[in-house]
Amino acid sequence: MKNEHEPNRRQHPAIRKCMKHLDIIGASDKTRQIVYMYMKSMDEEIERLKKQNLQVDQLINSVDNR
Repeated sequence: MKNEHEPNRRQHPAIRKCMKHLDIIGASDKTRQIVYMYMKSMDEEIERLKKQNLQVDQLINSVDNR
């Protein structure tokens, strides 16, 4: 299963490894789709939280430097 929706974004190594293991065990396309969907949503949430933390850190630093 290729990620047609985001061709420019690199796939997280854990997602890539999981998808490879699903190939090895012969998982159905529907199973692969469901697993990918949940792993991708977790990756996006982690990225969102990282950006949010960076913004908070920048705000704290700007207040500290006054």
